[in-house]
Amino acid sequence: MQLKKISSISTLCLMTSFLSVNCATAQVPATQSDSANKASDETKELKELRTEAEIRNEKLAAELASLKSEIDRLRTEGDLAQQKQAQALQQVVLEKGKLEAELALLNAKETTASAPDRNKIESLQRAQKLRDAVLSDELSSATTEQMRMKQALDVGSTKLQMELSNSKIELERAAVAESVLDMKTKIAVGAMRRQIDQLGAENALAAEKRKMDQSKLADEQLRATLAAQTLGAQIQGRDLEDKWRDEVNTPVTYTMEPFKNGVLTVSDRRIDLNGPIVSGTADAVCDRIDYYNNQDSKLPIFIVINNSPGGSVMAGYRILKSIETSDAPVHVVVKSFAASMAATIATLAPHSYAYPNAIILHHQMSGGASGNMTNMEQEIETMQEWERRLAEPIAKKMGLNVAQFKEKMYAAKKSGDWDEFADRALQLKWIDNLVNEIREEGVRTKPTSPGTSAWWMSMLKKDENGKSYVELPPLEPYDCYFMINPRGFYRIDGR
Repeated sequence: MQLKKISSISTLCLMTSFLSVNCATAQVPATQSDSANKASDETKELKELRTEAEIRNEKLAAELASLKSEIDRLRTEGDLAQQKQAQALQQVVLEKGKLEAELALLNAKETTASAPDRNKIESLQRAQKLRDAVLSDELSSATTEQMRMKQALDVGSTKLQMELSNSKIELERAAVAESVLDMKTKIAVGAMRRQIDQLGAENALAAEKRKMDQSKLADEQLRATLAAQTLGAQIQGRDLEDKWRDEVNTPVTYTMEPFKNGVLTVSDRRIDLNGPIVSGTADAVCDRIDYYNNQDSKLPIFIVINNSPGGSVMAGYRILKSIETSDAPVHVVVKSFAASMAATIATLAPHSYAYPNAIILHHQMSGGASGNMTNMEQEIETMQEWERRLAEPIAKKMGLNVAQFKEKMYAAKKSGDWDEFADRALQLKWIDNLVNEIREEGVRTKPTSPGTSAWWMSMLKKDENGKSYVELPPLEPYDCYFMINPRGFYRIDGR
């Protein structure tokens, strides 16, 4: 009964521990990440303690079962010993009865027998006493063994009672520890809840502060954006103002009569013609004449020659034909120097102008021929035909024929390079008008490039003798250069 009571107490303690674990587990609330981790650690510790208590309870239950088995074994051995002792006593009693019967028989015989039999009787009596002493010793030994077994049983019972008492104490200690742990857990959970509430309040305060900071930052960004926009607008305004100042913002004056009272007004329908006249030069001039015609076929177009030594007769002839076929009137202006093909263009243009001190130069076409005599004769014939086709209109304008024109060239200069200032060229009908002032209406943007060297400086080379020269591009078939080149500054293919 006592073992059953102990087993029931152990089972009740285990159930109480399991319920306490479930209750404690159910009491752990979900918190934020760091608080949840802390509660999880304490819950884990509580589970470990409860697991240890359950293991200890299982060990105690196992020990109780072992002690119960030992007590049952000792009881069984005691019962067997008592049965053996009772059998031994019964045997002794039987032996004693047998001896008493034999003694009574001997006594009866003694009365009838002779005296010699008395010794035998006495001998039997002594044997009986000896056997009684042996039986008494055996009985004493059995009694002693029974007492020893009883004492061992009492010791086992006492030990079992002590074990049960220790188990109860241990269970009570575990229950107290569990209660303390539950109390600590509740306190920790309460602290966590207070901390969560505090963190929630701090988070709300921080969120409100962030909103205020964001609002403040947005205001600052808005102010900065407005300031940047204002500054950008000011910079853009300054840029526009600078651009406005760097450009002529009044409309260009277009007139059908650009030359009045010695003043020539050149609009932005302007084409530069400078340096040697080559194929690319003709492309640039002719394309611009076509563009301005397509833009307006009535307003004047201006070709301005600052300085040109002449060049390709084919390229020059293309320019002349573009001038001739242009619907818009083309006005050619010489500011400094126009020779050879450039002078031909200025002279044959329907409207030509020059500063009084500008120089115009006409001469015979010069060139070179290579190959056999027949080839050279053919090339010379081609150059002569070119000369006739270009010189004849000039001579006709002067009231001369080609032969007279050539004669006057060599009369003016032994080299045949007939150059005249524009006031004299006006008398010779090389130029139609002298201008004292040229107004460049086409310069609409503030010039920013510094003064540079002449265009040919970028193409300047030196020959084996250290003499500087500019190499002209090779000519197309049946073309020849018609230009002034007294010092051999311009060369073709290194010649």
